Amino acid sequence: MDDHQQRRGSIAGKLVLGVGIVLALVSTIGAVFVASLLGSPAVSSACTPTTGSGSGSISLLAPGTGARVGATLYGGPGDHTSGSVGSSGVNLYQHPDSYAELGGTTFQTATALGGLPYETPLRITYGGHSVIGYKRDIGFGGGPIDGLPREIDLWFELAEALRIPGAATDDWAGAVRVQRLPATGAGNTLAQTPQPVAATSPGDPGSACDGPGQTTVPITAGPRARLLSNGLAAAPASAPEAVKGIIAAGNQIVGKPYEYGGGHGLPLDQVAPTYDCSSSVEHLLYGGRLLPVTFDEASSYFEDWGAPGPGKWVTIYASADHIFMYVAGLRWDTHNAAGPDDGTPGIGWHPLVRESVGFVVRHPVGL
Repeated sequence: MDDHQQRRGSIAGKLVLGVGIVLALVSTIGAVFVASLLGSPAVSSACTPTTGSGSGSISLLAPGTGARVGATLYGGPGDHTSGSVGSSGVNLYQHPDSYAELGGTTFQTATALGGLPYETPLRITYGGHSVIGYKRDIGFGGGPIDGLPREIDLWFELAEALRIPGAATDDWAGAVRVQRLPATGAGNTLAQTPQPVAATSPGDPGSACDGPGQTTVPITAGPRARLLSNGLAAAPASAPEAVKGIIAAGNQIVGKPYEYGGGHGLPLDQVAPTYDCSSSVEHLLYGGRLLPVTFDEASSYFEDWGAPGPGKWVTIYASADHIFMYVAGLRWDTHNAAGPDDGTPGIGWHPLVRESVGFVVRHPVGL
């Protein structure tokens, strides 16, 4: 039920100019959080995380100016070194307006554009054409291009929208102009400090933020979950209640010991002393009210469960030997499968994207 093999993850963006396989680093997408998942926001407590903005060290000037930077392309039929999964586990074919900030192997170290938070919009201009792209990936980077530091990878579909020659064959490298978008009222609203929100499992044993008679979960602004310093996860304020319930249930069992067969044979509304991969995933899915309380199956069952392909909020990777999943961008797994920078070694939330070869990809219907 848990392979316990140190599989190497696969970064969606190209990690080096030609180092097609830094694959230990490839797993690497992400230390995507270890103190934060969306840039480097402060967290005042496990229950009341606060948000902040990126470091913004690049000089991105007012609309119509901006800065010229070196850019390359990744993804698509001409690129055999990059996959189609972004650093949060999202399918980039479903998000064709994506770019990768370069400079490092995690969201914290990829700072070529200033360490922009996840989904930061930038206006990108090439040859008189402009598009709005969103940061959904990261990459290691490479040497200068046209005398400019290489700072950004463009997903090939975004490059096609810019009418960059060779976008479909991944044979282009050159300069683009990037600039921040002006602040908006909505953006300011999203930057306000969020408050804890009750999850959808009031009868369950609670997380660290529970009050009498209810299960609560830390929440955060933005579209992605955030890994907190205590190992718990904060759920996006915009997430469906089922997703908040999944995260709340995960927070209940973070750090539980791994034991093959552990957690099986108990109702899912009980917290077991030990878990394996399938029993832990089932506990989380029950927290989102996606499984009955008596459900008890091996990991292979989920190869046909739900709907095929990745989901918007939840994506499950199942095989006969193991199961793990991404929930709002954070990976739930029973060990640090993507290497030593992949968070704590045991059951819980992990910041990096791991290798998924040999797994069947499914998602809960509607999520």
